[in-house]
Amino acid sequence: MDECEKLSAHLQTLEAAFRRRAERARDERDITTMVRMRDAVRLANDRKSELAALAGGLATDLTRAQTQPTEASFDALMARLEVTASKWRELEALYEPFVEWEAEPS
Repeated sequence: MDECEKLSAHLQTLEAAFRRRAERARDERDITTMVRMRDAVRLANDRKSELAALAGGLATDLTRAQTQPTEASFDALMARLEVTASKWRELEALYEPFVEWEAEPS
């Protein structure tokens, strides 16, 4: 759970940097970057939809693991957590190439 929370916090930071990068591309009239960013947003929205679908199952698995603390319930919870973390990492991978510019001098 801690890893998912850390990934979520990092993703929020990346999304803010991504928005700033989009504004910079717009201000610079960098059409190529704007198109690439638009495509990345579409993919990110797909990943977010997948995460939303996973959230309901994650809540169910967590409740089951708490009320029925069996090896099977914990295995199901851990598998769901790993899939969720994987989706967070996919989102990060979509945003990161666009925010690397912040490390570069202006």
